[in-house]
This record gives sequence, structure tokens and C-alpha cells, in this order.
Amino acid sequence: MLCLPLLTMAQTKIKETDVPKSVLLALEKTYESYKVKTWYQAPGQYIADFVTDGQNGRCYFTAGGDWQYSSFPVALEECPTMMNTYFVNNYPGYRIKTTDYVEEMSGDNYYRMVIVKKGLGAADCEMIFDTRGKLQRSTAPDPDVVKKDYYAHNNPDDVTSDEETSKTKKSNKKRPKPVEDVPEVEAFTPSDAIVANFNKRYPAQRLSAGPDWYDRSGDECVAYFTNNQKNKFEAVYNMSEEKLIKVGKVLDKDRYTNAIKKYLSEKFKGEKYRIEKMVVYEYDAKYRGADGKKPKPYTYVVVSQKAPGHTLKYTRMEFDNTGRFTGLLAQPLDPRDVQ
Repeated sequence: MLCLPLLTMAQTKIKETDVPKSVLLALEKTYESYKVKTWYQAPGQYIADFVTDGQNGRCYFTAGGDWQYSSFPVALEECPTMMNTYFVNNYPGYRIKTTDYVEEMSGDNYYRMVIVKKGLGAADCEMIFDTRGKLQRSTAPDPDVVKKDYYAHNNPDDVTSDEETSKTKKSNKKRPKPVEDVPEVEAFTPSDAIVANFNKRYPAQRLSAGPDWYDRSGDECVAYFTNNQKNKFEAVYNMSEEKLIKVGKVLDKDRYTNAIKKYLSEKFKGEKYRIEKMVVYEYDAKYRGADGKKPKPYTYVVVSQKAPGHTLKYTRMEFDNTGRFTGLLAQPLDPRDVQ
């Protein structure tokens, strides 16, 4: 995995008629639907500011017409929670400058966070995270050094000599919060039959991320994946029967069900809350419930609220296909679900 250059090279705005046909064909081959807003030329590169499936991005090509990578700006709240947790716990005194989702020619898809130390003249630093939010590569300073310097700067009168260590332990001065140790989730691999079923339904060339497999409670497992149109899905399988049960589509904010939004506004009236996730599950055509009938679609919703201690509490709910509330869930669906 290669870090992208932080410094923007000299770019010249050009007309589409000045773009080589090989570059235009490469763009057409890479994305099924798109609209180019502006073309730029840089040393050894052609760059397209474009829109695909309603999302703005930048696509980079070599002068010979080979696609290199594409970058899509994403809001921090749309990135994996683990990314922000890592930044908050390790880089006090820094701010997040940009967050992007990157697709590379090699097939690597990842998140890119650019941070900078607060103040004038500080250099940008880049951190690369995988699609789960785990750090893969970084040009930022060592976190231990950053936290030590930050603490020393904000506590200049504190005792720092080695021979006074025992005294500092007894000091009542403010100490930085301990770094949260995010536990690693043990990798899960489904059966070959389930993997084959998934690959047949969702060929790799149609996906931009995933599948990431997780073991759910009971006899189920789930594959989280994203298609080339940036739509996120969850495919749930029965492990004993090795068959697909249902597929959930994660809704964009502008697609949230009005009946559910109305219910939430009434339930949390006078309270601050946020919809973290809304997923519409539809059962496979061959799946049948205990009554021998195909179950109707339903919606899974996760709502967050701020709790004491700067933590979040989550309310997990299910709604039927009409948007009527049907029940609460006590726990996350799996380790990948909103924690």
C-alpha cells in the first residue's frame, strides 16, 4: 500500500479535447457512470474532477492512459469509528485536515486521513487505514513522543527528572487520559460453500470494498461489502444450511424512511440524538420462515446519544416494512456493528 503524495503538484486546467483518448477510455472503463467537471494536467498525469453516483471525487491517470487511483472526500462521521478513536487517543494538539476514501489500481481500497499540528507552519501528516479503520501506514510522528511533548507543554511546572519519578506519581496535577486499547477482532472465515455463493452473487470486479466476514450470534455470519457505486450492503448467511438469508442495504441520510424519522422525533422529543445507521433488510427469494412463507422486509436502526463521561449510548430498534416500530435490541449484531 502506497501513501499518496501530500503536496499537490502544479496543475493546469485543460479542455477535454486536450485529453488523450487513452485517458478518456480508461475513465470510461473504470466507472460505469460519471460526469467530468474539470480536467487538469500535471507532470506525467491527467486528473479529472468528476461525479459518480452523486459523489464528488478525483481520478488520476498516467500520461499513457493508465488509471492510478481515485480519491473521494468523506465526512469523518462516515469513516470507521476506529479511525477517529486512534487519532483522538494518540494525537493531542493536532487537528484533522481531510479524510478521503481511496481506490487504487492495485485493488487496494482504504481511508486516508491528513492531520496537522495546531499552529502556523506545521507540516501535513498522512495516515492510511484499512476499510475497518485499522492503521496501516503513517507519516505522522510517534504517538508516544506526541503525547509526551503535549503533556510537557501543558504542564511546564510538573516534575520531570528521573530521580523525582516517585513524586510525580503522587502529584495531583492533571494527567492525560489513558489511551484506550482497542481489542483486535479475531478473523472469521465462513465455509467454502458460503464464500462460493457470495462470489457468484457479487463478483469481485463489482465491489470496491470487502467482503469483510463476521460471526453473528446464533448460526449466522455476515459479509460487509461496498459495490462500485459506493453503496454499502450486509449479506447474512445461515452457517448450518450454508444459504443466504437476507441482504441489508445501508441507507444514505437522504434516503431515511420518513415514517421512522417521524417516530424517532417523537420518541426522543426534547433530546439530542443522531441516527448512526439505518439498514433495510430484504430476504432472499428462496428463504422461508417457520410458517413456510417469505418474511417481509424490515429496517434496523441505531440511534446514538451523548452520555456522561463523553461516551455514547446506543438504542437499537427494528421496524417493519411500513415503518412501524416492532422492538428493541439489547446488543450489537456483531463486532462490526456500531459499538
